[in-house]
Amino acid sequence: MLITDSEVWPLVKARLGLTDDAHKTLAELYIAEVGQRIRHYINQQRIPDGLLLTWAAMVSAVLAEDQGDLLYPPPAPIEVQEVKIGDTSVKSSMVTPAAPPKPNVSLLDKAILDYRVDLNHYRKLRW
Repeated sequence: MLITDSEVWPLVKARLGLTDDAHKTLAELYIAEVGQRIRHYINQQRIPDGLLLTWAAMVSAVLAEDQGDLLYPPPAPIEVQEVKIGDTSVKSSMVTPAAPPKPNVSLLDKAILDYRVDLNHYRKLRW
């Protein structure tokens, strides 16, 4: 059985922890581009179903690295006027909470090399 681009999005969405389809169009561009690179690397017209999870992992890695600031925007600063504990007070104008960490992943050009062990199993050699 062969997989299609539409089967990859739900897996990418789950891997990135996205709760809605707000970034679906952007993700579909990455899914198509990574899919094209996979097809080129394995020398096949269609991507076998055994590569579904690998395809989703590659897209998630590339998307998180390349568009991490869009997917995981930093939290807005919280304005604090005065904090008083006992007889001690501290005045501050802005406090920025720590941003959640984004996944540590590689870029698209390196993604094929990072996943070549999985891809080589499906690769057809050209003569």
